[in-house]
Amino acid sequence: MNWPYLRRGDIAGIVLMALMCAVIAFLLLALPPRDHNFGFGPEWQCARMDDGDPICVRLVDKDAAK
Repeated sequence: MNWPYLRRGDIAGIVLMALMCAVIAFLLLALPPRDHNFGFGPEWQCARMDDGDPICVRLVDKDAAK
């Protein structure tokens, strides 16, 4: 099977895709993970457990009781 020679545009595309993959990998590895709320609203606070599911509690609005 005869492979065609790579042209300047082919090499530029390969370099561009390699650069994009490197940037995405850097962002995924270097940035700290966000504090996930597991699908609940901001009034919920969840803690990830080592074994099992996370435990979530609903925060009480102190002004609502007055």
